[in-house]
Amino acid sequence: IPVNGKFTKRQREVYDAVLRVKDEATKMLVPGTMWAEYHKEVGKIMTSELLGLGLLSKADVQNENKEWPAYKKYFMHGTSHHIGLDTHDYGPLKTPMKANMVFTVEPGIYIPDEGFGIRLEDDVVIQEKGAPLNLMKNIPIEAEEIEAIMQSRA
Repeated sequence: IPVNGKFTKRQREVYDAVLRVKDEATKMLVPGTMWAEYHKEVGKIMTSELLGLGLLSKADVQNENKEWPAYKKYFMHGTSHHIGLDTHDYGPLKTPMKANMVFTVEPGIYIPDEGFGIRLEDDVVIQEKGAPLNLMKNIPIEAEEIEAIMQSRA
């Protein structure tokens, strides 16, 4: 949330990048998705966004350690985890995702050199068919919505 009510140009670029990663990651949460493949695919999307933001170079990606991909410099945690009785509930990681499983979708980009980070989260329920049910769909998340709320309270 921009403290002064408006994102700087750079904050907005990073915010929009994180939002795109979240939206693309959410689309992948469907029955049959394998946990490990999901995270690899989200890593590819994040890598693309970080390249676009100028935080990674093509050389960084080409020379990355496969055990710790280049994108991990700015996005060092997982994208999703199960939600159940506990916030970080344990769930099967080696079997395909199934309808009615509940997951977070929470990518982030953290840039210590620039003094800020952005992390967005939705909680979703995998549906038998179609897009996951977003349990947070009525909570403002678009940058314009956030700025309007912040400025209305000034």
